[in-house]
Amino acid sequence: MSAASPEHRLVHAPRNGTAKPATKKATPAEHRVQVAAARLRVTLDERLGRETPAKTKALAKEPI
Repeated sequence: MSAASPEHRLVHAPRNGTAKPATKKATPAEHRVQVAAARLRVTLDERLGRETPAKTKALAKEPI
């Protein structure tokens, strides 16, 4: 199969060859950002009448 053949354009290489680490400990600054984002998500979901995942609600209740 040549690079110009129609079959070649349908074959794609994976975008990311390495897998992300399953558990990465967030720095204190990253954790504060995650808590703030969770609080915003809970507020937005309440206003839009959506259900917020329990994990997000628990994160939003943590102190910054």
